Amino acid sequence: MSNGGSDCCGTCWFNTRNLHQSDEDSEQIASCSIREIEIAKPFWTYCANHPHHNPDRVEVPVGPVYINDGSYPNTRTVWLHSPDTPELRDRLIEVLERIPEVPPPEYPFGKPFVEEVIHQLIAFHEKRAIPGLMHILSFDPLSSSEEKSPFKTTRIGTVALAVEALATIGGAASLEGWKHFVTIGRPDLAGEASYYAGEDRLAVIRYHAVRGLRYCDGDETMRLLKIALQDPHEEVRVFAEEALTEKVGPRAKTAVLKEIHGKSKQKRNWWKLWGQKSAKKA
Repeated sequence: MSNGGSDCCGTCWFNTRNLHQSDEDSEQIASCSIREIEIAKPFWTYCANHPHHNPDRVEVPVGPVYINDGSYPNTRTVWLHSPDTPELRDRLIEVLERIPEVPPPEYPFGKPFVEEVIHQLIAFHEKRAIPGLMHILSFDPLSSSEEKSPFKTTRIGTVALAVEALATIGGAASLEGWKHFVTIGRPDLAGEASYYAGEDRLAVIRYHAVRGLRYCDGDETMRLLKIALQDPHEEVRVFAEEALTEKVGPRAKTAVLKEIHGKSKQKRNWWKLWGQKSAKKA
């Protein structure tokens, strides 16, 4: 058995070799019944359709196929990307719209099934996913199953990815629907309050929301980036700086940082500056 994870093709119900029990079939080459591919190393090959992630037995390819060369346990690289067909897109939309608020327990290695669905819809830039993504944003990120399971999880990662997906697919027009996630769970650090990143469970949602700001423009985007630049979590601040640099350039970014930290008395319309900068490039 592979030590790269038991959610491999070798133990999957879609592995055609596992459908045959007789001795004469024991040498049959492993292949995937839903992706129609041969699998040279089934115990080192993985995808989200495995029953550990897909107990409802969704029978369309969800996400890429990953491989592990055995060098590092649980390190997986993309071997084959998902196909793209109208039927597959329809099924992914259907799965997205049926995602429940309370997540079932799921095997902890590999990407969670619902997140692979969202990643695939991002890759397809499928605009029909917008209503389903908006529905996910209504979830309580901390909701979790009452079942006693070592694989119990929450919806934090799902909501975080849905925020970025909505921004990626919907652009600036979607901003009003998710901009409040830029500050979700952000602690009030007034006075001498201490901050410990390990206890900031919702920081990952703010992180993905800031990543989503890369797909937006306008004064409201600049305002939100300024807020994110003052986030107590370092990774959120780093992504805010990167997004800001993309929009106004490194020199203007430095000026913005001075402005928000009270080191500059000069106030500028930074988004107007960015627009002028973009016009010159054009």
